[in-house]
Order: sequence, then structure tokens, then C-alpha cells
Amino acid sequence: MKALLRQRSRGQSMVEYSVVTAAMFGFTVMGWPFLVQLLNGLHRYFNSIYYIIQSPVP
Repeated sequence: MKALLRQRSRGQSMVEYSVVTAAMFGFTVMGWPFLVQLLNGLHRYFNSIYYIIQSPVP
């Protein structure tokens, strides 16, 4: 009886691990376009800051 419970608990942990891993990969793939847009916006922001800093002020 104990061996049967041990196998069930090990199987349950593997199912939970695979579900969590699949969810993490799914959110990463679905969030990739947003991440690319976020990085492009950050790049433009820093370029504009450096443009303002380096521009000559009369």
C-alpha cells in the first residue's frame, strides 16, 4: 500500500512540474511581442535622452 501511495505522489509532482513548465513557456512565447516592443521603446527613450544631453544649448 505504501509503494502505491509513493508512486502516486511522485506522479503527481511530475504532472505539477510539467504543467508549471508548460505555463512558463506559454507565457514567454505569448509575451514575446510585448517584450520586443518594450525593448524598442526603452531604446528610443535612451536615444532621446542622449540626444537632449548632447545637443548644444545656446
